Amino acid sequence: MMGHMTDSNRSPSRAHESLHQQRSLSLADGFLRMLPTATTLQAMRQLLSDLANEMGFRHFAMIHHDDLAAQKQWHVDIRDYPAAVVEQIIGKHFDYRDPIIRGCAFADSAFLWSDLPRIIKLNNRDKARLAFGAGEGLDNGITVPCWSRGDCLGSCTFAGTKGDADAAQYLGAIQLIGIFGFQHARRLARGCDPPPGPMPRLNPRPRDCVMLAGRGLSNKEIARALAITPRTVDGYLTEARRLFGARDRTELVIAAVSAGEVSLHELQ
Repeated sequence: MMGHMTDSNRSPSRAHESLHQQRSLSLADGFLRMLPTATTLQAMRQLLSDLANEMGFRHFAMIHHDDLAAQKQWHVDIRDYPAAVVEQIIGKHFDYRDPIIRGCAFADSAFLWSDLPRIIKLNNRDKARLAFGAGEGLDNGITVPCWSRGDCLGSCTFAGTKGDADAAQYLGAIQLIGIFGFQHARRLARGCDPPPGPMPRLNPRPRDCVMLAGRGLSNKEIARALAITPRTVDGYLTEARRLFGARDRTELVIAAVSAGEVSLHELQ
């Protein structure tokens, strides 16, 4: 009879992968704990800069995609990109034609820049722009599309590391960092303070629904997992959104994690 696999008889590659996953989750968890201390956009920039350094990336950006040159007051525009790249993308109004920004419109989660040809069709101009960025040290990146209902598309990017494999190990962490970080930066840019007073507590069953929604399950899948009806799931999630003032599932999960109702480990 086959026994349980222990750390001592795991293959070196699987053990190495497990360590990377643990480190990735630890980075995301640490970021989430520090996020409430970033009460200004400048503090948010410093937090992203420290995180980029820890992961070994030279550059980062957290931006709205709505005419980057306009500098609208409510825009999230936190970036540390090479000056030549900023001039190429923003100064010459190439932002909407930039392949990374275009890729965000078609990707449903964080993506490696090396996977971009699978997401959109790259033409010669796209390839030239990517090559130009790489020549300035902006390469081997990860970008997370960030959006909220009623808002324009945004993204969070970390780029400029030794190689694609070095970037790939942080894919999961950057997915979480992008989602939670962008919502926080968006609130700061709009001058919105966190809701006063203690956050509402969820009862066990609604909490389970929020946790499973955070894992990407549909209402029907949640209903099967919890042996309840899809209509009951919808009712629980609707009530949870009302309690947290969330407009959609993304905001609900973010609010629940930020309030300590659900942990990042439970979303894996």
